[in-house]
Amino acid sequence: MSLFDPNRGRLLPPNLDDRVWADLVDEARGLIPKYAPQWTDHGPSDIGITLVELFAWLVEGLTYRLNQVPDKNYLAFLNLLGITRDPPEPARAFLTFSATPNPVNVPKGTQAQTAGSETDLPVIFETDQAVLILPINLRVAVQISKFILNKYTNVSTAFVVPPAKGAALSIPVGQSTQLCLGFDAASVQTINLMIRMFQPLTAGQATVSWLFSSGNIQPSAWTPIAVAPNQDGTNGLQQDGVVQLNVPNAWSAQAPPTWNVLPASAADVVNNAYFWIGLRIVNLTAQPLQIGFNWILFNAVSSYNALTIPAPEAVATADGSPFQVYPLANGPLFQRPNTSTPYDHLVVQVNNVTWTQVEDFPDGAGNFYRVNPVASEISFGNFDPTQNVGHGSEPALGQQIVATTYRYVAGGRSGNVGAGTVVSMRTPVAGITSVTNVFSAYGGADQEDIEETKRRAPQLLRNRYRAVTAEDYEFLATESSTELATVRCLVPRDDYAQPFGGLDRTPGNVHVIIVPNLGPGISATPQPTEDLVHEVIEYLDRKRDITARLNVTGPRYLPVDVSIAASAWQKAVDAGLILGPGDVQTYIVGKIQQYLHPVVGGLDGKGWKVGQNVFIADLYKAIMPSEDIGFISDLQIQSGAPLYTPPARPFAPSPLGAWVRVADYELICLGTITWIAPVGLV
Repeated sequence: MSLFDPNRGRLLPPNLDDRVWADLVDEARGLIPKYAPQWTDHGPSDIGITLVELFAWLVEGLTYRLNQVPDKNYLAFLNLLGITRDPPEPARAFLTFSATPNPVNVPKGTQAQTAGSETDLPVIFETDQAVLILPINLRVAVQISKFILNKYTNVSTAFVVPPAKGAALSIPVGQSTQLCLGFDAASVQTINLMIRMFQPLTAGQATVSWLFSSGNIQPSAWTPIAVAPNQDGTNGLQQDGVVQLNVPNAWSAQAPPTWNVLPASAADVVNNAYFWIGLRIVNLTAQPLQIGFNWILFNAVSSYNALTIPAPEAVATADGSPFQVYPLANGPLFQRPNTSTPYDHLVVQVNNVTWTQVEDFPDGAGNFYRVNPVASEISFGNFDPTQNVGHGSEPALGQQIVATTYRYVAGGRSGNVGAGTVVSMRTPVAGITSVTNVFSAYGGADQEDIEETKRRAPQLLRNRYRAVTAEDYEFLATESSTELATVRCLVPRDDYAQPFGGLDRTPGNVHVIIVPNLGPGISATPQPTEDLVHEVIEYLDRKRDITARLNVTGPRYLPVDVSIAASAWQKAVDAGLILGPGDVQTYIVGKIQQYLHPVVGGLDGKGWKVGQNVFIADLYKAIMPSEDIGFISDLQIQSGAPLYTPPARPFAPSPLGAWVRVADYELICLGTITWIAPVGLV
């Protein structure tokens, strides 16, 4: 065995019979002279050889089944330990409703669905909480940037019109931007705006104010709206949340042509009059500022492709035996996010008496039951009152077991429907005129593949859902959510005299850095939302050592600046392969942006690890144009200024050269691209 064999030291299951069809045919032919010397025609046309080949085909199938025995035993062992496949995850969608002529309360559990077709059933979403829908609608959004004199940009496709994918707003040094949201009518009731950001602000970066249109006042002089701290769930756009706005009665409509502001292009023109609410952000830093919005929603509520049973379900008639187990009609059960009791929506009654859901049966009698959410089963204890022994009471013979309510996962990846596809109410609500999903549903995942379960089983056996080592924290964090692209747990560092990156690395502190799975079209520097951070914390907090101080944060980005020179072949232009040098430059820039993206970058397209260094040889390989088109004549990289505070690092920045050294808590992203010389023809 080679010294560098990856299987060195591993217990490998034997291949019980490695012969294939050709081996079996050759072996049979080799025995013919011994057992049938009169048989001299061994050609493929001989009927005897045909029978030999048929026999070999049958034996090959038997040996294949024989070789499945180790896998069968392995899976039986995992089942014995209670290690199951991860169930499907329901897709999540935010539903936006329209109402007329009065406000309408949409109850929790209201269902809406896609149109469906002759071949596909509709996908159903159910709301997570009640919401009051006002009889007004958010119709348009425009951005006015002070640094673009007298210009506005129509950004409705990013926030209002499906498929709204959000946008990043850039604010130069000492400047401001104003996002104007246009409503088709005024309201005296509270305007609730649901805001989610992929790149929030940090304290001290900017001032945030809300304004409204009144009279003939220009957008730059709109009247401020008083927002109390308890009305701003975003804490000044520093986290996801809901902003509650009480707009005064002076709220009036304005048409952009009356503003002293022009559209940036013909495609940006907005002629109709709307009732406007403005969000003004002023950059207070000494560098350009960017804030990224996933969405700003009005008259909206969260929903999942997970349904509540419409009526109480008769589960079984108790047989009176200990450890009774009964299946529910639907499953797997929906796991409510961000709670320590994710399955408390399941209510079980025995002879009209509600029993309590527990993780483990306590000693002695008691009306308790356990739930297996993956298999969608409920089980009872074994307490024997005659012997006064056991854990948890068992339903008596003939008692009726009923699940009065529970919510189950209706679909997996199929629930990730596109924007604007949820179009009809499944649950009629008087006064609701329409429903839609402004952006695509997300998060739906099918049941885990068996091979993936087999792969992660050793890790589960190693930690048994207890977080002790850094590897345990990383593995369990990835188990907590399907929205994570990268996870890194930082070990203590005695050699760090100060908390670089704002991280206290002394013993006892556990820092888990998470990176959300956002593609390049959404953000070049993805940050986790507050909901995602809380979800990971909630999951890890129950599994960590009691003395560990857990901190879950987003990545600390280190930009990588690229200096490059390239040339295009004149013969490539003559052959019509490219129009000119600009095509080569565009190609190289696109490849650099893709390669240095933290989530989808790298040579394998699977993103970068926290603390992973960047080497020029790999970058060169990733961005080199075809040899028929052109070539790169000079390439150097260096580290830029950190995008986190405080910016102090454990070592000096990497100068222009062949590699960029990255601290173990940093994640790279694209910085600047500098062309040493314009791309020319040779």
